[in-house]
Amino acid sequence: MQQGRPSIEQIVANDRWSLAEGSHDDKPLLIRFREELRARPDVTALPLLVRVVWDFDTDATGMPDGEAGNAMEVFENRLVDAVEPDRIAVLTAVITHDGDREWLFYTADAAAFARRLTEMPQEPERYPIEISVERDPTWSALHDGILAGVSG
Repeated sequence: MQQGRPSIEQIVANDRWSLAEGSHDDKPLLIRFREELRARPDVTALPLLVRVVWDFDTDATGMPDGEAGNAMEVFENRLVDAVEPDRIAVLTAVITHDGDREWLFYTADAAAFARRLTEMPQEPERYPIEISVERDPTWSALHDGILAGVSG
């Protein structure tokens, strides 16, 4: 680890989140992210990006109603509790826009992440999610894509 750069352990332990608000295609865009990730920590141990996307019904604003928002909050808390304590994966950002909420996790083991997702508490109906995995050893999707567009 380079001097002055936080470790993944420090980031998760501090658990400081920021919220950026903007718009895209004339609809609100919310990005919640771990603030200390701007310092570009050493991420070599977690080279895989797991995107978990939940499509929800929306009104004209593109944001979820209270019921959908509550369901997604429960899901997020369960998933974070399933993967973060032993660092199977780390949640780095959550993006909400136009009927989608997307969670960006980084992991070293996509199969272990999937097992934890399957083993966590579930609702009677399946979660309306889609999951994709891609190699991103430098976390460029987060740093050069999402955080590059966040000012301040």
